[in-house]
Amino acid sequence: MFVYLDMFSAKHQNIYIKEGGLRITMYFEDFHVGQRFNLAPITMTAEEINEFARRYDPQPIHIDAHFSENGPFKGIIASGFHTASVVWGKWIESERFGTEIIGGAGLDFLNWPAPVRPGDQLFTEIEVMNTKLSSRGKRGLVTLRFTVLNQEETLVLTTQCNVFLKTKQSGSF
Repeated sequence: MFVYLDMFSAKHQNIYIKEGGLRITMYFEDFHVGQRFNLAPITMTAEEINEFARRYDPQPIHIDAHFSENGPFKGIIASGFHTASVVWGKWIESERFGTEIIGGAGLDFLNWPAPVRPGDQLFTEIEVMNTKLSSRGKRGLVTLRFTVLNQEETLVLTTQCNVFLKTKQSGSF
């Protein structure tokens, strides 16, 4: 199982005070291949699973208890997009990107090898897989791989995303 590491676990961070406490922000140069981050655990509640599914993925396996009990998963499961969204949200809340993020460049893959159920606790590790500085040096592309396990150490999600970040030399755009 992953161990939650506090916000000070990465090297080469820019730390400053914001309202409510410390804020850590990282520019492109602060990310290094092989660097790892662990998010605080996430608990998936039945209410949140139902609310997300009703709005964005209203399949019977996510919202219909009778249907899902008789289906292949033997109960309600979370939408994979819900799982990906809450993990991404927790990463953004960690404020590693701060205001240095320019935007996403896409996903290389998104896999859901096992279902997420109400009450599951999710543990996420993020690893820097690649970094590439732009030709003008004002931004860089960081590739992050997310690996998510539940409380039984079952792999429930893997994804790899690419994000553009400002460099320390970029100034304003």
